[in-house]
Amino acid sequence: MALVLPFSRRVEETLREIPQAGETHRWLARAAAGLQASGRVSREACSRFLHECCARWVSHRAIPEREIEAALRLAYDTPRTPGERKPAPSWPSLDASARGNAADTAPSLFDGVTDTGLCASDVLPAMFGPDEFVCAGWVCERPISRPLREWLPRVGTAQFIAPNPMKGPRGVTKEGKPSARCQDNVAERRYLVAEFDDATFGKPEQARVASALNCALPLVLAVDSGGKSLHCWFDCRGAGGNGMAAFFAAATRLGADQTRWDPCGWVRMPGGLRIKDGGAKVKQRILWFRKDGG
Repeated sequence: MALVLPFSRRVEETLREIPQAGETHRWLARAAAGLQASGRVSREACSRFLHECCARWVSHRAIPEREIEAALRLAYDTPRTPGERKPAPSWPSLDASARGNAADTAPSLFDGVTDTGLCASDVLPAMFGPDEFVCAGWVCERPISRPLREWLPRVGTAQFIAPNPMKGPRGVTKEGKPSARCQDNVAERRYLVAEFDDATFGKPEQARVASALNCALPLVLAVDSGGKSLHCWFDCRGAGGNGMAAFFAAATRLGADQTRWDPCGWVRMPGGLRIKDGGAKVKQRILWFRKDGG
């Protein structure tokens, strides 16, 4: 797995790791960030390297192209001031002791299990204006950005949504291609999403950790992914760049997925339908909603 280029000790340690079941998603993000920060590896070379690692070392599941692309976007597509070299974000790894303490002591706003019974059309109008562009989709590879009022009649059938409002129907990717879902098309960072994606850490425990983070930024929405994780939306308006970064660092220290820093990354549509392998549909239940969160 070694590359012939010199890297820092931290990057070399990351690259020596073999991605384990349940950790591949985070490993891809760490490896891509480390290679980008070295200043010696292009986006294309990093992509080839990650593909090769997955082909050689990941046997527990197939790695979709979108997962590698998400790691590349996080590492290489962070907006930068022209002429200024800014390293990609580097987030803390899980501190199991801190996470356990939060899960054991924090009073929970919700139990991580009970469905509120709310639908997408109940919560999204409180979070986005009727004429604001919302990027959502039924399939990962086909994002659609439309005003919320156009989405509402069918929004509950979609699987995915980008958690922040868009500027319009499409923007331009770093590769110069038009796309509805890209950082160029993000109007503002309004919400930060913490996803606790760990099969060994139950949803009631995830709910308590998310509740603990509520003391830093208000928890607006919690969605059951239909799998093993919760997607927890926090209102970050007014926090400023440093405040957002400090909050997200605290979240990743408690086990949140580092790739959720991407302001246009897919998360599960609240109240939408997840399509499982084999075609079964599972409701992405809304477990918590702060009615004054919009």
